[in-house]
Amino acid sequence: MMQTFSNMKKFLKAFSFLKKDKKNKDFLKKIEDYFASGGVIRIEKKDKKEWPKLIYPTKEIIRKNIKQKSDVKKKLETTKRDWQARLIKAQTYHAVHSVKKISSPLYWEHLAKYAADKNYRDSADKVKLPAHLVTDPRWEPMIRMFVKNDEYRQQLTETVTTSIVYKNDRKVAKFADSLQDFRKDKSQSQIDSINKKIEELNNSINALKAIQRWP
Repeated sequence: MMQTFSNMKKFLKAFSFLKKDKKNKDFLKKIEDYFASGGVIRIEKKDKKEWPKLIYPTKEIIRKNIKQKSDVKKKLETTKRDWQARLIKAQTYHAVHSVKKISSPLYWEHLAKYAADKNYRDSADKVKLPAHLVTDPRWEPMIRMFVKNDEYRQQLTETVTTSIVYKNDRKVAKFADSLQDFRKDKSQSQIDSINKKIEELNNSINALKAIQRWP
């Protein structure tokens, strides 16, 4: 007699005796995962006393499926490492530039003016000048103009202190924080999504391996 199963309820009805032994708990969980991923089991049973023969999936199909899913898992793990690197880069962005700033002559010029010039110091404080980002190509031109150009510094200070755009946050480089927050959220979201897919693949692979050991 041939039987086909595509869900756990029907399978357990035919193999109810498996539930009686706790040793089969892990095996049944893997069979449940197999069905959950859309798997189908087909058996042939000629005698009530004998263990049924597995007709589908065949050993070859199982082997190919395991390899296919393992290959997908490897690619996901590579992609996950890339997103983890992006996450770390975003998390350490300010710390890294705080170290790199020491090598910039422009940063030391800023410090000298900050210490000696009260007007310069007041302006830098008002706009919350991100001097530690002096080695970032995105912010270096603005910082350079602020340090070296009095007119630019006055205009920027006036804009930050009077414009409605800066009403709630008097920080000229607030975009730097927003950008890193976005990158952190995006990276973590991608990592979480990939972790979920890897977990599903692991469950599916383990289920196939369990069926592979079908007597």
